[in-house]
Amino acid sequence: MTVKIDRSAIPRTYREYLDRLKSMGEMREIDDEVDWNYESGAILRRAYEACLPGPIFNKTKDSPEGFRAACFGMAKSGTPGQTWCRLAVMLGMPPDSGLMNMLAAYREAVKTGKRHDPVIVDAADAPCKENKWFGEDIDLNKFPTPLGRLGDSARYINQAGINICRTPDGKWTNWSTNRGCIVDKNTMTGLWLRPTQHNGMIHEMWEKEGKDMPFAIALGISPAVATQAASRIPDWVDEYDVASALMDAPLDMAKCETNDLLVPADTEIVIEGTVSISDKKIDGPFGEFPGYLFEDAKGPAPVMNIEAVTFRNDPILPLALPGAPTDTTHICMGFFGGADITDALQDAGIPVIDALMTFESALHWTVVRVHSDWHKRTGLNTDDFIKKIAEVFWDKNTHVGHTVAKIIVVGEDIDPSRPDLISWAFATRNHARDGTYFFDYEGFFGTGLEAYMKVNEHLTHTSSGLCIYSCLTSKERMGFNRPLIMRFEENYPPILQEKVLANLDRWGFTNGSQC
Repeated sequence: MTVKIDRSAIPRTYREYLDRLKSMGEMREIDDEVDWNYESGAILRRAYEACLPGPIFNKTKDSPEGFRAACFGMAKSGTPGQTWCRLAVMLGMPPDSGLMNMLAAYREAVKTGKRHDPVIVDAADAPCKENKWFGEDIDLNKFPTPLGRLGDSARYINQAGINICRTPDGKWTNWSTNRGCIVDKNTMTGLWLRPTQHNGMIHEMWEKEGKDMPFAIALGISPAVATQAASRIPDWVDEYDVASALMDAPLDMAKCETNDLLVPADTEIVIEGTVSISDKKIDGPFGEFPGYLFEDAKGPAPVMNIEAVTFRNDPILPLALPGAPTDTTHICMGFFGGADITDALQDAGIPVIDALMTFESALHWTVVRVHSDWHKRTGLNTDDFIKKIAEVFWDKNTHVGHTVAKIIVVGEDIDPSRPDLISWAFATRNHARDGTYFFDYEGFFGTGLEAYMKVNEHLTHTSSGLCIYSCLTSKERMGFNRPLIMRFEENYPPILQEKVLANLDRWGFTNGSQC
């Protein structure tokens, strides 16, 4: 099924998105008071893992009346036939859209849309300015931030927000997403990782200038805009540009209170301040998206001094508590990362159909699907073709491979969104020795949070464990007809397939695209 993004249907605010999901039964409000000390986190994790509607917490212990928190949104749905409906609605597509069709539609929308200058909204008209805290009024502990899981070291308020920072020369404004925790009422720590993350690169530029770095965190904005922070776009490209191209329209932005950074005017909560270039505090441990919490995964992180907090009336704090698959973190990062990986490989002339950082692998497998005639198109044998993919994927200039250590390359008939087909292809088409390729590119090691890493690798974030598993025809079998595939879609004449599907529908069978 071919689908396209309807830009007019993309929710323009976080509240509009939540309301849309509530009307579909995909979000549920909880009016009972819940405790931020593990209880709200437990509810959220159970909802993820059982594909339940996302929770909206209307009352949290120790938070003022009206302060709310909610699941970020695009988790996996338990609604039959609409597994990815929360992602589809976010992007203005039908709720029964297939995942790879959505990825293709998203890529087309970004490529065909144009970059638009922002509309600067006056502070008096910006919803994010309805309430303001400065000085002694600042108290981050008032927000309904969970102490999410056993083992987490602190309350992580930045789970689903975007960090906004700019190079000292003003030429590059970066949006990024990563964790940030409350130290005390007006202090945070966050991850500004060097050299793999753009926000860390920019923080290093400010350090060379000898100045603390101005920053803002926007919590609760239109998810279609927020998720650009999880993309893998190249260095020196503004995420704002991609977001406005997706919308093919300008975004309403408002100037911060304490610096010149711009934030979406409809943001639920804005935290402003500076990231120190000298002061650090211990951050972590924290349960991360690979699904583990390492007790020794803690270390010094830059101190973030908060100078202002602004927020909407009855603000909603978005939550994305990562863990074992599948949750909003996997879907957000895997989908948008897959789109950028596809673009990078195609731009290099590799005959790639699409790619996906698979959700079920906690983003540790990237499945790359190539055209069946890849050999004819490239003139390369299997070994050289795989090496070409590696060169592009783990190229420092593309930025797409920094968190991935394992790639599975499959043919046209394997849908990267189908774990059953990936398992089948991996088991039956990958030669354990001759079809497995190892690489060592400086600065690339995966997430650094894999459970298989050695202790010294884990502590130093270094590894030589980059690998590509080829599920393509080996060199020795090139030119041979591929074996017949025993599947309904491939083993029966199209006219008979149509007859069977029509009759199954008439007889009352579910005519779904997958189990």
